[in-house]
Amino acid sequence: MPTVQVPVQLTVEHLMAVVKQLSPAELHEFMQQLAAWQQYNGQQAEEEAALLAHIEENSRLPAAEQRRYKQLRRKRERGTLTERELTEYQALLQQLEARNVKRIAALIALAQQRGTTLRGIMAELGLHSEANAK
Repeated sequence: MPTVQVPVQLTVEHLMAVVKQLSPAELHEFMQQLAAWQQYNGQQAEEEAALLAHIEENSRLPAAEQRRYKQLRRKRERGTLTERELTEYQALLQQLEARNVKRIAALIALAQQRGTTLRGIMAELGLHSEANAK
């Protein structure tokens, strides 16, 4: 393999000059490795997009259920829930908890993919540590 001098600041022109110095066999190997890297990078981007969509999807209940949850929560705080409303509130709360589990699992997967912590990814995405559903 030829030895090339690499400037401190690389530009596309510098990289092209180096690539042009490769033998046909080295160029072929370089192209294969570049294609593999591009494919891997594309898959990573697709996986990240899917995780971000999953996080968003599980950040709150559907609009109508979210409104109802807030109404019932306010009534609960005032101590004016009926038995039927309490049952409905508890069911919505269970849905929220299930969504939060899915959301946190997706956040952890995204944090691992980006090489950071759960808190780090939440800060990066501007998320609070408490559930967004409140």
